[in-house]
Amino acid sequence: MMYIKKALLSLSLITILLTSTISTASEISSESAILKRISALEERLSVLEKRVENTEGKDRWRDNILWKRLKVEMPIEEVEKLLGKAGRIENQIFTSWYFHPTSKLHSFVWFDEGILLGWEAPK
Repeated sequence: MMYIKKALLSLSLITILLTSTISTASEISSESAILKRISALEERLSVLEKRVENTEGKDRWRDNILWKRLKVEMPIEEVEKLLGKAGRIENQIFTSWYFHPTSKLHSFVWFDEGILLGWEAPK
């Protein structure tokens, strides 16, 4: 009877150990997969950011994706880095930068004291 109790206890301990080892192994595997995925996404983001930085030229402002990166209160230097130089600049109550060569109805940003207040993306 004593041997049976020890055998059952041993069997129970082995079951517990195996179960915890299997769940730990799957957690490690899952964590490893997540870390690999994060690493791949970070690498891809780095490549895309470099591509955006390297996109130069006077027509950079035509890319709607870049306009979506604008944020109210962004400094004027960051806007210029993102969209490039404006084709026309007007200083009145606010400073307005117009990117489209013929239209003032879209493709412009406006600033107050070097801080972005708003914009109208290209159509």
